[in-house]
Amino acid sequence: MAQHHSIADGVAAAQRAREGPRPRWHPLLAAIESPPATWLMVDERGCYGIIRLVRRGDEIGYRADTWSEFVEARTLIGYYRTLRAACAATHHHYLRAHGNPTLPER
Repeated sequence: MAQHHSIADGVAAAQRAREGPRPRWHPLLAAIESPPATWLMVDERGCYGIIRLVRRGDEIGYRADTWSEFVEARTLIGYYRTLRAACAATHHHYLRAHGNPTLPER
């Protein structure tokens, strides 16, 4: 059975294709800056990570840790050159800890 679509539907689909991929959600959107240069990664359950701007020698980057009220109970996730990468790694770590434990490493 053949499907019949209007020419307008085809034109609209072609226009959407030319516009390129639509932006998707990124873990950076879960980051709330408070205080300055410190980002808390939050979801509906609360905070699950903390990212801080750090300086090591002449380099500036971001340190990502798991969240705990007590600093000594936090676990280092890693150091990153961009906030975007730090947020993605923190979110991936959170998903591995609370979701499917067989998710691949990044």
